[in-house]
Amino acid sequence: MRQRRYQPTTGFSLIELLVVISIIAVLIGILLPALSRARHAARAMNCLSNIRQMQVAHWAYVVDNDGLMIQANLSHGGSTHGDHEPWFETLKTYGSQIVKRSPLDDSRHWGPYPAGDPIPNDPSGTLRRRTSYGINNILCSASYPDPFLLEPHAPPLPYRKIDEVARPSATVQFLIMAYEGQFAGADHPHVEQWPGPPNGNPDNPPIAASNHVQINARGGPERSWESVANWGYLDGHAKAQAFKEVYRSNDDNNFNPLTAR
Repeated sequence: MRQRRYQPTTGFSLIELLVVISIIAVLIGILLPALSRARHAARAMNCLSNIRQMQVAHWAYVVDNDGLMIQANLSHGGSTHGDHEPWFETLKTYGSQIVKRSPLDDSRHWGPYPAGDPIPNDPSGTLRRRTSYGINNILCSASYPDPFLLEPHAPPLPYRKIDEVARPSATVQFLIMAYEGQFAGADHPHVEQWPGPPNGNPDNPPIAASNHVQINARGGPERSWESVANWGYLDGHAKAQAFKEVYRSNDDNNFNPLTAR
């Protein structure tokens, strides 16, 4: 009687297959967060590039308009500040690369109407987010605050021309507007409403600022001194900084040209 030769099987056993699946699952768990961080870093850099492009276009605007700086127009109350077009539309004529929406911006208020969710407290229900970016309101005559709210460092008159600003390289001009809330539909914050020491609660500035500006657009904790966002400066440069680096107190910040350093 002929005996059959034993031939080893070449397939995987169930245990081996489970081990391979487990290893793949572990690798995916390791790689996905890294890929997510890489995508976020790329979006953050693209956003920073957008702000730089706006600053370059703004300089062209300034040269073409005898030193006048661009003005805000979109109110958080749902109306405009005048009959001029929004600043980001104006800057498009000076820079073809101007992008209104940051790649970091996931606001649910993007329109145009009827798409997107209404901006809170808009009486018409038609106001939508039109730009990710805003202008420092202290550099805008249309949204310039009551000087009393900027005491003891209150500029006597609204800033209109760039040569009125002593330190353009230290003065924030462009920023990222809050994704949610009333200011999601605006193109400027109200910096005078952020005071901390000596006139307010030391924890107030980042909390108040986050209602107007997405101070953690780039990273870090929400509503914190450690929140990180992209900021554009009047001299044309832009960089990522923690909130504590751009706003230290009402008497020491990079928004009021008299305290910028």
